[in-house]
Amino acid sequence: MFQKLLRWLRAQIGTLFGDAPGANDIILSGQMENALALWAQMYETGGPWCTAKNDLHSLRIAASVAREFARLVTMELKVSLSGSSRADYLAEQLAPFLDKLPNYTEIACALGGAVFKPYVSGDRLLVDVVQGDCFFPTTFDTTGRLTGAIFSEQLKRKNTIYTRLERHEYAAGVQTIQNKAFASSSTASLGQEIPLADVPEWADIAPEVRIEVERPLFAYFRIPLANRNDRHSPLGASVYAPAVDTIHDADEQFGRLLWEYEGGQLAIDVDAAALRPTRDGGFQMDQRSGRLYRGCMTGNVADRTLFNVFAPALRDEAYLRGLDGILKRIEFQCGLAYGTLSDPQNVDKTATEIMASKQRSYSTVKSIQHALQVALDDLLYAMNAYADLYQLVPAGSYTAVYNWDDSIVNDPGERKQLFWQYVQAGKFPMQRYLTEFEGYSQEEAAQIAAETSAENNADETLTFAP
Repeated sequence: MFQKLLRWLRAQIGTLFGDAPGANDIILSGQMENALALWAQMYETGGPWCTAKNDLHSLRIAASVAREFARLVTMELKVSLSGSSRADYLAEQLAPFLDKLPNYTEIACALGGAVFKPYVSGDRLLVDVVQGDCFFPTTFDTTGRLTGAIFSEQLKRKNTIYTRLERHEYAAGVQTIQNKAFASSSTASLGQEIPLADVPEWADIAPEVRIEVERPLFAYFRIPLANRNDRHSPLGASVYAPAVDTIHDADEQFGRLLWEYEGGQLAIDVDAAALRPTRDGGFQMDQRSGRLYRGCMTGNVADRTLFNVFAPALRDEAYLRGLDGILKRIEFQCGLAYGTLSDPQNVDKTATEIMASKQRSYSTVKSIQHALQVALDDLLYAMNAYADLYQLVPAGSYTAVYNWDDSIVNDPGERKQLFWQYVQAGKFPMQRYLTEFEGYSQEEAAQIAAETSAENNADETLTFAP
């Protein structure tokens, strides 16, 4: 449906939204269109090479890579808003979105990005997450910020498919939002344009609004990787885009390993003379498993045995070593630490090698976290603008604080021990250590720190241990 709608929009965008000829176009090249389709297929099914025809089982590496990056990026994220009742309201509205942020981040990592688009529902603000292959970019500013796009929504009622196109364009401090609705009896076309009021869910949506704002009323979370599929495209690339061919190789190698196990199953070749005829004209032999015996020898049996055991030596160790080497190459290409996909028992153990591997993963994760924080800032701005526009809550300022953890490189236990040593050396406040590493409240930590200080002043030995 995405590709059909893309072709239709490219042909009709000017007529549909009343633009001057050539004023705007869909900024999505053929290379990016194909890349998005490939990334989506790899995430969903493993890849186009995993078909019934070649009987190739996928390791689902693409989905594993996207899920692992999403976990590393979001597992320690804490967002706090303060400053006014408006800040409290925004924090409350943002909370459901943050609860599902790991899932949204995984999809964005797989498809190169996602759009966070807030909207008003009653007295609440909700966030619509548009996946990378479900929106059509039209304009970017000079900094690479997405400023224009067309979003689609479909509903099905009996035999009719309703499609709503929502176009956002931001220019010169004004956000223009246009909405069009269509009805069709098939998925082959959008059908005829209809009033928005014909669909109850869209009855309250205005056909066109203009709002004076400083930024677009949506946020584009772009995965910050170089786009080798189209070097001139401002769109992001999948986290596993650099390893597409190697992921294919891994699935092929896994197929060889499975075939080695299947082809090396124990069997007994049985002479036809040892088989008993059945009522239906076939042959059988007493057996515990239908795949244990194979009738294959015929003729004179005087000079040979009636049975021959087929039990070849398996070469699985060689195939496993080859697969593990391919997985390490995928980890390197995607920016993951060794042992994430490959066997951690086969990873080099020197301190320098371990740190270099962790630093590679840390660098990739930090760049994605920075891009996500920029998108969250843009999302909060849009939510705040809607709160003003619809007067959902009294005006007020807000300050957003993002807490990202670096436990990818620094083990939490080691970091705790390190800071305890700082406390003992008098280089880190005892009270802060207790709140950050021991879970005490500010009041409890202050009391313990005061008692400890008094004991030290009395020349007593400090016995507190982490």
